[in-house]
Amino acid sequence: MVTGGLGSGKTRFALKYAAQLTQEGVYLSTGDHDPVIPELPSAHYRAIQAGKGSKLADVVIQINRESNLFLADQRILIVDSLTSWMAASFKATEDLDQQRMETQRLMDALLSYQGKILVITNEMHASLNPSEEERVFAARMASVNRILQTHAEKMFMLVSGLAIDLRSLQLRYED
Repeated sequence: MVTGGLGSGKTRFALKYAAQLTQEGVYLSTGDHDPVIPELPSAHYRAIQAGKGSKLADVVIQINRESNLFLADQRILIVDSLTSWMAASFKATEDLDQQRMETQRLMDALLSYQGKILVITNEMHASLNPSEEERVFAARMASVNRILQTHAEKMFMLVSGLAIDLRSLQLRYED
């Protein structure tokens, strides 16, 4: 998992990190990045820009179905960015129950993916006077980030292009 603020260098770091992990994978973008990825060897990486109306859960499920299970440890799925995908899903409906169901479906798809997955997401910061919609989205996104980090083998935070390995710094406390 890679997290941080807007423009912090998350994508560049994540792509370089993924290239060190495996030679094969899929870069799944909402379309706000260049499909030519200099950090990744193009012969072995596919770039999919599927943000226009597609739901991330559907895309992940389809990739999982089409993939060879025996090669799961040799490939990586890079999701860039989870925040953008979830924002698009939130804009598609105002029904809170529907949004909640879509979020759960997305989490199920991400957590059941067969193979390595690298999720790029944003740290959620609220404005001083958020609308109800912004408050709900920020809370939901923060909750998703917390759940994903419990499943993440590695977690990095980017600040001004500097990657911080959060797992090596984590503090444990008793509830």
